Amino acid sequence: MSRTDDLFLLVAGFTALIAQTGCLAEALESEPADGQVGSMDEALTSMNRLSMNRLSMNRLSMNGLSSAGLSPSGSTLSSTEFIETPEGRELLTYVVRCALPEGESLSRAHGGVTYTFPGAVGLAPDWRLEPLDPVGQRWVSACLLAHVNGYGAEVPISLRGEHEALETTSTERAQLDVQEAAFYGNLFGSGPDQGMYACAGSTVQAQCGASSSSYVPWRSCSAGEGCGLSFAGPCRDVAHPELQTCENTSADFVEDCFAGASGPDGWSGDQFKYPEVITVYLTRGDFNTLYGGCTPLP
Repeated sequence: MSRTDDLFLLVAGFTALIAQTGCLAEALESEPADGQVGSMDEALTSMNRLSMNRLSMNRLSMNGLSSAGLSPSGSTLSSTEFIETPEGRELLTYVVRCALPEGESLSRAHGGVTYTFPGAVGLAPDWRLEPLDPVGQRWVSACLLAHVNGYGAEVPISLRGEHEALETTSTERAQLDVQEAAFYGNLFGSGPDQGMYACAGSTVQAQCGASSSSYVPWRSCSAGEGCGLSFAGPCRDVAHPELQTCENTSADFVEDCFAGASGPDGWSGDQFKYPEVITVYLTRGDFNTLYGGCTPLP
């Protein structure tokens, strides 16, 4: 399928997120059998069942993964401990999906089984042959965070952001027009950009009341697990724009976001600014279902 087709990314998210400026990932028509998470049929849906707990616990190993190319020798995935377990292969599924473009894939054998991991979004295509640079680390991190889901309700979502791989069609923008949240951070490095963050989108703020506790993206973490995702506040505070979390807020997505909201005089000088941000959109019907405590959209 081409990027000009009217594609939709179906992912599981209690409060579904992700909107790339358009690129929609492939589909998992049903949950794959244990031990075969990496293998999936090309379609229009994505599982989006990546555990926040799993992401948090594997950050050190992911730092090692980013220090070399995913496949310097061609189509074979570089050696990694993630291939050894179903949980690790699930994580690899999302890593490769976020990093490589549609039409590319990586494979590796383990225990007599060859696992194939297809690309879809294409946020860091150079990572196939070279180490992942800090900009690529933050784009892939934002994509992974957007796929995190502590629950199991599959809904269509759209990913948007200031990246050439994130392009939307007019049909996609019309059908998924509810700005839910944005994600950013760095899961790979150990520098000042390390962290996992989310901020609330404009529609969620407008419909869910003045208290930030009303629109925290709870879907990212289940009640039974610790959550490493930090809620930075509103991406752009509707009532008090001077207190927003993101410096640039276009009509379609946000960018240049911080770990916390600004004060009246702006952000403190020691806060890292994240240009690499992915904003997620929902359909109106899914918003009304997932945010039952908020004012429904018509």
